[in-house]
Amino acid sequence: MHEPPGNSKEKEYLQRIRKVLSYIQENLAEELSLQKLASLAFFSPFHFQKIFLIYVGESPKQYIMRLRLERIAHYLKLFPDLSINEAAFQCGFASSSTFIRAFKKYFAITPEAFRNLSFDEISKIGTSKPNKGKSFNLNPSEFWSLNLTDEEVNGLTSEINIEVKTMRSLKVAFIDSHLGEEDAITNTFKVLMRWAEPRDLVTSDTQFIGVFLDMPFFTEFEKCRFRACITIDEDISLPKEIGSVSIPDGKYATFSMKGSIRSVFSNLIAFRHGWLDQSGYQIAEIMGFELFTENPATKPYESIQRQVFIPVKPA
Repeated sequence: MHEPPGNSKEKEYLQRIRKVLSYIQENLAEELSLQKLASLAFFSPFHFQKIFLIYVGESPKQYIMRLRLERIAHYLKLFPDLSINEAAFQCGFASSSTFIRAFKKYFAITPEAFRNLSFDEISKIGTSKPNKGKSFNLNPSEFWSLNLTDEEVNGLTSEINIEVKTMRSLKVAFIDSHLGEEDAITNTFKVLMRWAEPRDLVTSDTQFIGVFLDMPFFTEFEKCRFRACITIDEDISLPKEIGSVSIPDGKYATFSMKGSIRSVFSNLIAFRHGWLDQSGYQIAEIMGFELFTENPATKPYESIQRQVFIPVKPA
């Protein structure tokens, strides 16, 4: 969704839908009625559903349900002490029976059984549609294991030099896109720069940040969302086509790397299985970020040195 629309009407519609998508992302645990979302976009409910489907490729109900179930899948595997009912509640399900039916329909397995699966077993029931992006030719489920052996995981872990640091909060302006789109990361940052640079918002102090909103472990690769961000001052007023959010302060496990998106997920698997369990820490939130040493709008993603940050807390 980062490509410039063809006319002013399309641009206006895209801006409204982006506003709704950002609201859904930040309020997934809340009630998200059709009426509320339509009002945010200044459409009637009927018109909103039609426009949303055109721009997103799913109905609002389908989109919200998928995001909730995929988030719960992460919770079940990353937070073993979190009860299934609590995981469902934190992701917006008021009824456990409704959640269980929806989860089983989506993953073809109950939440209890899913939690007890090995990661190899998860890869066999994961998303099965092949990625349609031109830059990659992996089946999404392959990302979970990437055919890494225990020795390879341990080797990657020793190479990435993981540390734990305390980070301050960062306010960022952002634009979202999908990884399945060709050169999505570079092109999304280019769109962000076309807004920021004429307003003198890109300085020597600006930090360029990328956030993977979804992981291809449970989400079809073409539907995985990427958030291109730059740091901004707290008092900056943003236009409606640009979102803003704060990356929270706290402890982060961090390591430096360079390479493709595939390399990112290889390192995340190594981090999870080769370092985390022996570290005394556990993952605090499912969403981390990358801090770029150079402007991603001007250089290919895989050639930029990045610092990966994953929120952690004592185990």
